Amino acid sequence: MKFIVFTTILLATTATLAQSPDRGETLSKIYCASCHAWPEPALLDKTSWEKYILPRMGQMLGVLPLEIGNQSFIEREVFDSVFENPLVFRKNTPLATGDWAAIQAFYLQHAPEEMEAPKPAVEQNLPQFEVHFPDYFLSPPSTTMVKILDKQLFVGDANSERLYHFDASLNLKRKASVGQGAVSFNRLPDGDIVTVMGSFSPTDMASGQVFFLPNRPGQLPMILIDSLKRPVHTEAADLDGDGLWDLVVCEFAKWTGSLCWWKNEGNGRFSRKMLRDMPGAIRTEIRDFDGDGRLDVMALFGQGDEGIFIFYNRGGGTFDEVRVLQFPPSYGSSFFQLFDYDGDAHPDIIYTCGDNADFPPIYKPYHGIRIFQNDGQNQFKEVFFYPLPGAYAAIPHDFDLDGDLDIAAISFFPDFKNAPEQAFLFLENQGNGRFKAQTFPAVNKGRWLVMDAGDLDGDGDRDLVLGALTMETVPETGLTAQWVRDGIPFVILENKAR
Repeated sequence: MKFIVFTTILLATTATLAQSPDRGETLSKIYCASCHAWPEPALLDKTSWEKYILPRMGQMLGVLPLEIGNQSFIEREVFDSVFENPLVFRKNTPLATGDWAAIQAFYLQHAPEEMEAPKPAVEQNLPQFEVHFPDYFLSPPSTTMVKILDKQLFVGDANSERLYHFDASLNLKRKASVGQGAVSFNRLPDGDIVTVMGSFSPTDMASGQVFFLPNRPGQLPMILIDSLKRPVHTEAADLDGDGLWDLVVCEFAKWTGSLCWWKNEGNGRFSRKMLRDMPGAIRTEIRDFDGDGRLDVMALFGQGDEGIFIFYNRGGGTFDEVRVLQFPPSYGSSFFQLFDYDGDAHPDIIYTCGDNADFPPIYKPYHGIRIFQNDGQNQFKEVFFYPLPGAYAAIPHDFDLDGDLDIAAISFFPDFKNAPEQAFLFLENQGNGRFKAQTFPAVNKGRWLVMDAGDLDGDGDRDLVLGALTMETVPETGLTAQWVRDGIPFVILENKAR
């Protein structure tokens, strides 16, 4: 029904609105920008606007009817609570039918027919690293976490709902049932903190957990926090200065997630403190950004209102929210990490955008790797961009030990038909802002969702591990069947710098 209404409105008003394109643009900047950064028509092709985005926008603005129980939109079990949330649906938006039609016409008139997709040169040779596939197989591969710590490898798998522990030679040491999607792993002096999503797919069901694995013999695992809405990342730090480690948890969810810090009350009890009551929290880093001696929180959000925020710790358990970067809702923010790009001791940001899972994937020329330089006052300016369709993570490090920063990157949504080799790239720094892109010949043996760097073999340089997942669909190229058949959960790229 929603598409019939949409088409009728559009056909009835096209002739009139063609004479007033500025009206649609003006209205879009009022209504579309009320929830997130204003999206220019050029961000998507015309088909994506017409078939997917505009109908969804109409539902979000209360102009078009919702499909109750549509699992891909709102789960039936949580429909009432989501639908009544004013932060999600603008049911009382005073938007006239003619105004909505003007917005639609503006986007359809100015959107490109298709997005151009240049193919950068990539050498299928990776002399810096030696490739090692494990003898242990999981089919279908559904790796949600890889972590190198103390010459050990930890792997979370959503399908088997287990956490796997391998030694440096990739021998399986132990495995534990933890639930669907172990996704974050933190080591503390007395044990490990593991975060489990509860559902790989975006959901507002509160099925996620954070639990503690003590390292003392005889102690049992302990659930620290439960009933979380798809938590995807956790950091531990003493935020209030009481000597106890608190937790910062990213509840990505779907519509009703949040970013919270959880105060450690002692005896395994934690109390929830809100930082930002919005979905899409992806990752955090904890630093003293303003030099006042208190730990602050930087967080990346996707899911509509995309951006990077700093939550300044004002003491007494209070934080002030400051947005330092904002991205359009089509970017698909996927990862960020702090590092010192220019050697001035101020934290700079490496960031990737490439999530392309909401609708049929299209090439987006703005997907890729960006570096934002800190001016010393926590104002960030883009100084580097490398296009990478479907970019999901990027790790900056001097991997070849030649004195400059290289970049290792993965893409979960590369151009599988024309450039599948871009699923992993090693960008070797050539100096003067130039990078040579390399990959390994067997890169198509997995679809790489997660990545970590660390000294797995203890030789003094940083190795890489890539984790594979096959749940999302890809164009029919035979790759999915190959991934399921081979069951390769991860690959090690052993650094040969030493």
